[in-house]
Amino acid sequence: MKQTNRLLTALVGGLSLLLAATSAPAQDDDVGEDRWYIGVGAGILSTSDAPAGTFSFDNSLFGSEQGEFDADYSADDDAVLELSAGVRLGDGPFGLGVTWSQSSPSASAEIVGRLPHPFFFDTLRTVEGTQGNLTRDETAIHLSFRWLVRDGQKTDLTLFVGPSQIELEHDLVAAVRFDQTYPFDEATYAGTHRELASGDAIGYHLGIDIVRKFGNTVGVGGVVRYSQAGIDLDGPDGSSVSVDAGGLTATVDLRFRF
Repeated sequence: MKQTNRLLTALVGGLSLLLAATSAPAQDDDVGEDRWYIGVGAGILSTSDAPAGTFSFDNSLFGSEQGEFDADYSADDDAVLELSAGVRLGDGPFGLGVTWSQSSPSASAEIVGRLPHPFFFDTLRTVEGTQGNLTRDETAIHLSFRWLVRDGQKTDLTLFVGPSQIELEHDLVAAVRFDQTYPFDEATYAGTHRELASGDAIGYHLGIDIVRKFGNTVGVGGVVRYSQAGIDLDGPDGSSVSVDAGGLTATVDLRFRF
């Protein structure tokens, strides 16, 4: 709930900036046409990074020793939903925009575990496996400074750049489950225990926006944006896991202009 409130605060703040921009006196009374836009769209997010590291864990079968495992995570490309709004400042080529985006790619982890022997010190048994169906949810607010490069009768071309707030929730493997039988010289991988970690950070984004106009108020937009924010997640053993959230996004939206 605390993270959601932060996102809502960022969204309200971005919209407040847009409203403040439009409240300033215009130099030309004719500047209102096609000044605002609202967009609803969807597309594909290719994530830029996935965490990896070595972690320790306890088990009563290990005695006084600890087990450890390597976790190498990966995430698939995933659908992204977006809502956007923007305003042109005065009669020049510059404007402001704000975009909310959300995606939930499917994540997995390759696991290599090293398990202490229950009878002998400094004797490790190695198990390997894959943990799928891990949660990875990204929610972002992008505040954009926009430059209208081409203002055509049928097509607009805009470049944009600005800060991004990205929140990430990610399942992290906390411990390795295993099976063993006497004399316990070998063990087999039996899955993992997981913990949901979350974090947020301010990063940046940049991109290009092309709009094909149909009539006076409706258009179809295509947006390509790269975003990145370095987020530190709390690892299962108290360590920190660094993730570059964001990535390359390509979306198509329905654009309303007024």
